[in-house]
Amino acid sequence: MKNLNPIKKNIKLVVFVSATTLLLSSNVSANLPKAGFNYIKASAAYIDQSSTDMMDRVYFGGAFGRSEAESYCTVTKGCENKDSSWKVFTGYNISETFSAEAAYTSIGDLHKKGTSSDISALSVSGVANLNVNDQLGVFAKAGFSRWESKNTDSDKSGTGLTYGLGAKVSLSESMKLRAEWERLPSINTSNTEESDMDMMSIGVELSTL
Repeated sequence: MKNLNPIKKNIKLVVFVSATTLLLSSNVSANLPKAGFNYIKASAAYIDQSSTDMMDRVYFGGAFGRSEAESYCTVTKGCENKDSSWKVFTGYNISETFSAEAAYTSIGDLHKKGTSSDISALSVSGVANLNVNDQLGVFAKAGFSRWESKNTDSDKSGTGLTYGLGAKVSLSESMKLRAEWERLPSINTSNTEESDMDMMSIGVELSTL
């Protein structure tokens, strides 16, 4: 009788393992897609939804304004340190509070004493957003710019900082009115001179085509 105890224990262990395996298998089977499930269609729907969510985060727009070069005019007579400016931009809302943005800006033409400087810039910035209410939001931005100045004595180019502040007003679900101030410091306007460029602009931001 003593020799039968190990056999009984092994039988009980086998029964327990078999019952546990059967129970787990039934739970897994219940969670698996049923017969005829279209994996290709489900994958395509997931990709399509993911693409839609990504496109909903994209925005773009344009703005017109006025630029001014600080310390460009050492004398007021025959010097013009202000001009009209415009820009186009696009961005991606990483979250409700942070965006990445790229822009091309035509800063304008400066003139003095028979010389001139035509300035433009490409910039990439991080934007911190804060919604004041459902319609009004404010933002601050900072990043890097690649500027180019076509001057009478020589053409110059360089890389520097750019930063700014602004506000947005929602006109509709996909359109915002946008006003901002930006600065590009230390841009060469000749071989021997450089100026900080300030820009004030107002434009439109669109979130869908």
